[in-house]
Amino acid sequence: MVKIDISEKDGRLVAALCGDLDNTASREAEKALAPLFERDDCDILVECGELDYISSSGLRILLNIYKHVRKNGHKAIVSHVNEGVEEVLQLGGFLQLFEKEE
Repeated sequence: MVKIDISEKDGRLVAALCGDLDNTASREAEKALAPLFERDDCDILVECGELDYISSSGLRILLNIYKHVRKNGHKAIVSHVNEGVEEVLQLGGFLQLFEKEE
C-alpha cells in the first residue's frame, strides 16, 4: 500500500510517496498521481523519503512522469531515496533520467 500527497513547493509539483509502490498499489497510485499530468508548466519532484519499496509497476509510473515533464521541457527529480529503492532505480536506468536531490 502506498500513500501519496501532492503539493506545490518552490514553483514545482511535489509527489510525496509513503509505503510500498507495488503491483497491487499501482492502480490507485496512478489515480492519485493524475493531477501531476494535468499540469505542464513546472518540474515534478518525487519525494521518496518514506517509500520503502518500488516494483516494476511503480517504475512504469515514474517513467510516465518523466515522459510528461520532458515533453513539456521541464525536469523530473527524485529526492531522499533510500538504499533499496535507489538500487532498483539504478538498475532500471532511472537515475540517468531523473535528477537526484537529497
